[in-house]
Amino acid sequence: MSLAHVDIVAAAWWLNWFLYVVNTVLVLRLLLLAQLTPIWAALGTALIVGHPVFVEFHSVAMTEPLFIALTLASALVFFRAMQDNRVATAALVGAIVGLAMLTRFAAAPLLLTFAILRLCAGGGSLAKRLVDCAVMAGACGAVFGSWLVASELTSGDSTGRSLELLGNTDLAYWIRTVGALATMLLPSAAGPVIRLLFLAFASVVVVFVAVNYALAWLRLSYAQRARPHALVPVVFSLLSILYLLFLIQSVMIQYRLSLTGRFLLPLYVFLALAAMTSFGASRSGVVRHRKLGIVLAGLAAVIGASNLVRTTVFTAATYESGQGYAHKMWSTSPVLTSVAKLPATAAIYSNAPDLIEFRLRHSAAYLPRRFNHLSGRDEASMPFAQQMDAMRRRLAEGNAYVVFIYGVDWRDYLISENDLLKSIPLIEEETLADGRIYRSAGRATELQVSP
Repeated sequence: MSLAHVDIVAAAWWLNWFLYVVNTVLVLRLLLLAQLTPIWAALGTALIVGHPVFVEFHSVAMTEPLFIALTLASALVFFRAMQDNRVATAALVGAIVGLAMLTRFAAAPLLLTFAILRLCAGGGSLAKRLVDCAVMAGACGAVFGSWLVASELTSGDSTGRSLELLGNTDLAYWIRTVGALATMLLPSAAGPVIRLLFLAFASVVVVFVAVNYALAWLRLSYAQRARPHALVPVVFSLLSILYLLFLIQSVMIQYRLSLTGRFLLPLYVFLALAAMTSFGASRSGVVRHRKLGIVLAGLAAVIGASNLVRTTVFTAATYESGQGYAHKMWSTSPVLTSVAKLPATAAIYSNAPDLIEFRLRHSAAYLPRRFNHLSGRDEASMPFAQQMDAMRRRLAEGNAYVVFIYGVDWRDYLISENDLLKSIPLIEEETLADGRIYRSAGRATELQVSP
């Protein structure tokens, strides 16, 4: 779209609508594949695609919609591979998983899920199953690994993360995470006690359904296990477990990783599919717990009603005011209005260069980073001191400005306004209600940067 000179906002709008339709169709297809009736499949689809977080992340330019689409698509192709036993289909599964991993590293549990289930179900000898697993892994590695190599060769930083335990979690962190999980099911207005109790009850029901179904599934023959309607619930039950373990591992590895809605949304989708599809297969005699189905339907009704109210409120508010950098507050921002008047050739350093580029179509650069926000350490390829030196040199050349936008206050890894003023001589150009603009005080002098 960029090559076709399509505006970035229009491109995001069309792509998100496309992905929303694709994900709706994929969810519906999976529920029908699990032999739910068309009415129940439609209601189940609405329970997922009508979730406020699902709608929210399909209305912004982020990776979650594509990640979900590739995940669901890989599952559908995997079911086909389990039926035709063709090497080419297994390779296609691995390639799609590789693309999903390029979208979000959290797709890694997909490969392990498919490999485990290929060993436990389907036709062919053990050797054939191992070959299929190797083909999936090889195709995934070819897609994802080639990107790692290219990234390492071009930037010296393959993934942007080191495999070290850099997480700094405590009890309060996990309490907040559980609270975020509870908010995925019920709104904050329900109160913390009700939300936590509802989360606990829903979790027990879903786990009981998944375990009960898995035990019944294991009693089937290898050929029966591979039937799509029988395999769908197992895929998403196992994927939910492995995805949750991956999130916990990621929290331990990445510095200050918060499990917000963007990480919890896929878990909600996987668990919802696991729970609902278990009852789609009940007509084949795998699950026969009618009362449990009624309880699950009751939970779905409560969550569905919550989704309807919250999504309606979110949609109305977003339609009225916009969201993110498209929010109307930025269209009337005094500091952005002043930045728009700066020379088109001026160099701009800011704590929100992405906002400046999006709203004003003016190139801008980040202020020096005190540390890498993924590791908590100084940048290996471009240390903080070098960033400061490069900024001094550019400011000394003239026609350069520093812009602080106070509405963007979540980047504490960038140098603060006070520390920057102590390190580089700047002249205050303009002070506004939501920010401040500085320019160089002539040729910058070489000053030592405080640690």
